[in-house]
Amino acid sequence: MRDFVLIYINGKAHRIYGEDVFQPLSTFLRLNLRLIGTKVVCAEGDCGACTVLMGKKKGKTLRYVPINSCIKFIYQLDCSHIITVEGLKEEGSLHPVQQSMVDHFGSQCGYCTPGFVMAMAGMFEERPARLKSQDVREALTGNLCRCTGYEPIIKATLAVNPNHVKTMEERFPSENFLKGFQKYSQDPIAIHYSEKGFDHSQDRFYFNPATWQEALQLKKEHPTATVISGGTDISVQINKRRLCPHKIISLSNLPDLNHIEVEDNVLWIGAKTTWTQLEQFTLKTLPEFHKIINVFASPQIKHVGTLAGNIANGSPIADSLPFLFVADAEIELAETSGTRWVNINRFYHGYKQCDLKPQELISRIRIPVPQPGQLLKLYKVSKRKDLDISTFTAGFMLEIEKSRIKTVKVSYGGVAPIVLRLPQTEAFLKGKKAELAVFQQAGKIARNEVTPISDVRASEEYRLQLSENVLIKLYHEIAAENG
Repeated sequence: MRDFVLIYINGKAHRIYGEDVFQPLSTFLRLNLRLIGTKVVCAEGDCGACTVLMGKKKGKTLRYVPINSCIKFIYQLDCSHIITVEGLKEEGSLHPVQQSMVDHFGSQCGYCTPGFVMAMAGMFEERPARLKSQDVREALTGNLCRCTGYEPIIKATLAVNPNHVKTMEERFPSENFLKGFQKYSQDPIAIHYSEKGFDHSQDRFYFNPATWQEALQLKKEHPTATVISGGTDISVQINKRRLCPHKIISLSNLPDLNHIEVEDNVLWIGAKTTWTQLEQFTLKTLPEFHKIINVFASPQIKHVGTLAGNIANGSPIADSLPFLFVADAEIELAETSGTRWVNINRFYHGYKQCDLKPQELISRIRIPVPQPGQLLKLYKVSKRKDLDISTFTAGFMLEIEKSRIKTVKVSYGGVAPIVLRLPQTEAFLKGKKAELAVFQQAGKIARNEVTPISDVRASEEYRLQLSENVLIKLYHEIAAENG
């Protein structure tokens, strides 16, 4: 058992104790280390000004990806190597990405520039033969600029010769870190900090188990503890809503949960599998779901956020849920005494209320892969295309045989306290001819099955109209694909 978090920053080891463990990485960099090149604007992972590179063990090396340091807390970063904008220069010379930003006038006020530079540097970690404009645009969806404009930044990135860029592995050989990581990652962490305010005092506890069984034992002993893996939602609540979890269990040192595979037409996903892994894997396996993941969030979010977290959070506008509902996905819930499987259609009981006992953790998700003849269609409506909270979501799984709808599953999000299956709409469609009038009538039935509210993203009437119109859109897409 140890009482510190080990992080390397720009090649230098830091043992972090007590109060500092509960800080966002951006705060620790700026206030503790005076690495003020990392900027903070939104503190919720939306603007990218705080972007740094995080290196975590993958195989026999470290793999570096851009992350938002404002919503990544120190307690999530044990046994990792962080590169900030100050760490990019080598022997006093600018990194090729930095030099290209100078040469192509990619910066005006400069406040967002360090975040852009770090996201751009992350693109060259995979040794691309050649970047295309669309590659750059997608990689920079998590970075906002209000004065320069994006065109000079995109041109600056495209002008960099990948052969002239050293990877972080070449700059900072993994062997310098892995021996220490191997030694310490096998030790569980327990840190107790007594936070004293002007008129209050409270104890805070942080646990980082080294094995899955230790994690389950901790959850049994501390059933009210907040479990954090990617933390892309809970960290925002800590920053913006002053949420202060008294007990935290981090899963950062549990590699066994980080896997994804297809076996016997079933997709198996470990609880720590990131959205980036899912996006890459589903490109061919589940292209319709891949399209949703592609616009789900920025690379900085997808590199750390997980499908299991999206499920556990239980938001009625969670982008994954309509697909999981119509696919009849199942969730494995584990505790010290064993495991059980729950179909996701029975997992939610109310707004952010799910069938997860205090002592349980999500360990795996299994999803039947759509077979030939099964048509999967997924939709997301939001105010902007990329990195935006959904206004309305929908999922459909159909089989059409001889122009008739043989089977159908319909799921909507953003129209009730939980994601809904629409049994009346499904019953109406089953056995009907796949023609426009049928889908128009189904839209009216669907409209009566939902109870949306008005909020900052859309009015009740708008969501009702979407509930009706999406079935008409579905018909036209099916008709176009089938000639």
